[in-house]
Amino acid sequence: TIAPLELAPAGIGAPRQIDRENEVILARYQNSVYAFNLSCPHQRTALRWNEQDKQFQCPKHHSKYDPKGTFITGRATRSMDRLAITRQGTNVVVDIDTMYKEDEDTPQWTSAFVKLS
Repeated sequence: TIAPLELAPAGIGAPRQIDRENEVILARYQNSVYAFNLSCPHQRTALRWNEQDKQFQCPKHHSKYDPKGTFITGRATRSMDRLAITRQGTNVVVDIDTMYKEDEDTPQWTSAFVKLS
C-alpha cells in the first residue's frame, strides 16, 4: 500500500495527485475520490490530464477517459484501471496491490471510490 494521502478541503489544491513511484493517479470528482493506475490499459503508456477537455488522455494512441476513468474513445478496449481505496479520517489509503479492471472485476471497479461527505 502507499502512504495515506491527506484530503485537502473541497476547492483547495489540485483535483489530481500523481504518485509516480507507485504509478497511482488520485482524482477528486463530484465529491468522490478515485485511485487509478497511472498507465493506459491499452499499451501501458502514462496517462495525462487534459484540463481544457476535462479528460484523461493517452498521448500514444489518444484514448480518452472521463474524470471517473470511464472509457470515452480511442484504441483502448476498457476504462482506466481502478485501485482499491479506503478513507481513514482526513486521509485516503490506496492498496496498490489490488487493482480492478472494468471488464473483469465490474462490481469491484464500480464501487472503487470514496465519497467525501
